[in-house]
Amino acid sequence: MEHLALTLLGGFQARQGSGRPLVLPGRKARALLAYLGLHPGTIQPRETLMALLWGDVPGDQARHSLRQILVDLRRVLPNGKVPILLADGDGLALNPARVEVDVATFELLAKQGTPAALERAAALYTGDLLAGLTLREPAFEEWLRTERDRLREAALRALRRLLAAQTSGAELEPAVQTGMRLLAIDPLQEHVHRVVMELYDKLGRRSAALRQYHLCAEVLQRELGIRPDAETRSLFERLSPKPAADASTKPERTHPRRVKEMPSPSGNQTAVPVVGRQPS
Repeated sequence: MEHLALTLLGGFQARQGSGRPLVLPGRKARALLAYLGLHPGTIQPRETLMALLWGDVPGDQARHSLRQILVDLRRVLPNGKVPILLADGDGLALNPARVEVDVATFELLAKQGTPAALERAAALYTGDLLAGLTLREPAFEEWLRTERDRLREAALRALRRLLAAQTSGAELEPAVQTGMRLLAIDPLQEHVHRVVMELYDKLGRRSAALRQYHLCAEVLQRELGIRPDAETRSLFERLSPKPAADASTKPERTHPRRVKEMPSPSGNQTAVPVVGRQPS
């Protein structure tokens, strides 16, 4: 039997197994699948779903809208003897035996915590949960904001652990990429800017390290109105090229003036200074 593959990180996509994307009937159908997909097998009361997706609509109308979306979803979702969408009394759930969700895989890998698992988790976290999906439903938006924050923090923890493992293992180029992914999620992590600067320096890319400092300084000033702390400034100064001594600023070495006696019209000898080399 074909399963349903849900990609919820960085956007929304539903696939029939590893094949073609499914075209779902509207944003609320995607929102409903995503909500159920975050906890496959967990029965969600219809009243909860109605309040989440039709909070300002009378109960009968909300129930009718939910029922219509379920009809549309059953037409689109892969068929089989065991349904993907389960109805249990007055509740709904996705069948965990027939659903694969990237969020669940991401959280499992992050929990395992080995370098290989963390690399796979980092690859799965391509962006915020359901990026680009918005509904004019306060309850849904509040739920989505909470879940986005939770998963973003989980991604930051996983990437920090991966960065530490790569740095200690002298995996310099992968560590730079991990550092940049951390900064893409949260550019205010000043300590990560420092780590990236040091990695660039070890790779012999001093100019890239200095550019990283300026990026750090710009974002801190723009977002927080502060300058980098003393540790970051000290690192920048250590990596900055030292000005070469400028020969033009050295005092010129002058030769002593030689005085030559010149006869004056009156016949007396007059001392006239003449600049030149001393006779050897």
